[in-house]
Amino acid sequence: MSQPLNLPALADVSVTRVSSMTIRELIGALTAIEDRLRHLPTFVPLGGQLVTNPERRLLLRRQRMVIAGLRRRRVALRRTLPSR
Repeated sequence: MSQPLNLPALADVSVTRVSSMTIRELIGALTAIEDRLRHLPTFVPLGGQLVTNPERRLLLRRQRMVIAGLRRRRVALRRTLPSR
């Protein structure tokens, strides 16, 4: 069995940071989040019980923020395009 990659922790992606990111930066952030999620265990032991990995929950929240940012950008770009 292969060992998961030792990926660096992601910087905090706040709502204001997402709104100021370019499309390229948003896609890069989404890629980094997905790569990190791929290598994180879903559950971790805590107090003798298996619980949802708190880092995973944080990354999923960040992922939703980045996806929402990409969707907002798409809507904004469609508004600026001339009608056919």
